[in-house]
Amino acid sequence: MKPTRIDGSDVRTLVREGAKRRTSFAFCMDGKNDPLLMIQPGNKPEQLRSHLKTEGGRAPMAWGTFTVRSDEMEMICEQAPAKAIANLKRFLRANKPKVNVLFRDDGGNLLDSLKPERSSADDGVTTLDEVNTTGIDPKLVKPLLARAKRIKPRIAQAPGPLERKLKRGLSKALSEINDGRLVEAQTLITVIEQAVARIGADREGADASMKRADRSSKTRTLGADVSRAKKLRASITRAPGSKRNKLDRAVQIAARLLKQKDYDKARVVMDRIEKALGAIV
Repeated sequence: MKPTRIDGSDVRTLVREGAKRRTSFAFCMDGKNDPLLMIQPGNKPEQLRSHLKTEGGRAPMAWGTFTVRSDEMEMICEQAPAKAIANLKRFLRANKPKVNVLFRDDGGNLLDSLKPERSSADDGVTTLDEVNTTGIDPKLVKPLLARAKRIKPRIAQAPGPLERKLKRGLSKALSEINDGRLVEAQTLITVIEQAVARIGADREGADASMKRADRSSKTRTLGADVSRAKKLRASITRAPGSKRNKLDRAVQIAARLLKQKDYDKARVVMDRIEKALGAIV
C-alpha cells in the first residue's frame, strides 16, 4: 500500500486507520512551513522519511506508529524531536481528531497529550460519562452500558455522514437510559450495532449482533419481571386473609413460570394479580 498524505480535512481518516490496525506515521514541516503528515500500514516508520523528503519535507522529522482504541489515539514516536512533536500537536489540535491523543517515546514515556475540544455541535449530547443510573436496577442497565461502550469506538470507522448519524443515535440511547427508558435504549443500540456490522467496521457480523441483542433483551426482560413479582408480593400484604393467601399462591405460580422462562404466561398471572389488588383498593 502506498503512503497516504493526511491533510487537515483527512484527520478522521487517520483515526479510522489507527482503529483498524497499528499504522506507521511520519511528520515534519515542508519548505513553505506547512504541515506534512504521511501514514502507511505495514511498513517500518523510518521508511517514510524518503517520502517526506520527496514531498518537500525538512528537518526536524518525527516518526513512529499509532493505534486508536476507544476514545484514545496513542502515537509511539521512535524519533521525537520536541519541535516536531509540538508542530504535530498544533496540526492535530487545529483539525480536531475528536479523540484524546497521547504522544509517547519508544520506551512508553509520555511526551505530551492533546484532549479533544468540545464543539458547539456537541452541546446537549449525552456521553457515557454523563449517564446517571441512580435508582435503576444495575442488572438491567449494565449490559446496555457495556454494549454502548463496546460499539462507541467502532462508530468512528463509519463514513462521515453515517458516523454523525450513529453518534447522535448513541447519544439518544444514553439519554433514554438516563430517563429510565431501557426498552427504547435497547432498540437504538441494536440498530447501531447492526449498522456498524453492515459496513464492516465490526468483527462481529449482523447475525451475531442480533443474537447479542436478543440475549441482552431476555436478561433485561427477566430482570424487569422478577422485580415486578417482588413488588406484587410486597403489595398483597394489604389484602384480607383469605384473598391474601390466594394472591400469594398466584405470585408463587408467576415466580415458577419465570424460572421456567415462560415469560408470557407469567405476565398473564401478574396482570391478574394486579387487577385483583386494584379491586381490593
